[in-house]
Amino acid sequence: MFEARLLGLVRRHPDPVALARKVRDGSLFATLGHLEDRGLVTKRRGLYRLTRYGRQELWWASAVARLVARAHPTDLR
Repeated sequence: MFEARLLGLVRRHPDPVALARKVRDGSLFATLGHLEDRGLVTKRRGLYRLTRYGRQELWWASAVARLVARAHPTDLR
């Protein structure tokens, strides 16, 4: 799963059950574990939350996506 997409989902749905409903593939919790190891996500009181570094990574990923979409608007159809 693409990490930026998962970071966005964690921001909107911090509950693991809600995350599991949004993500269909079985790699969700393995990927969340990798994001925890990298310091992008933390789990407190049973809820996943973005760290400051995770919010920064999500911002950069969305900024790059906007730039790519603006540079090549016809390629994304």
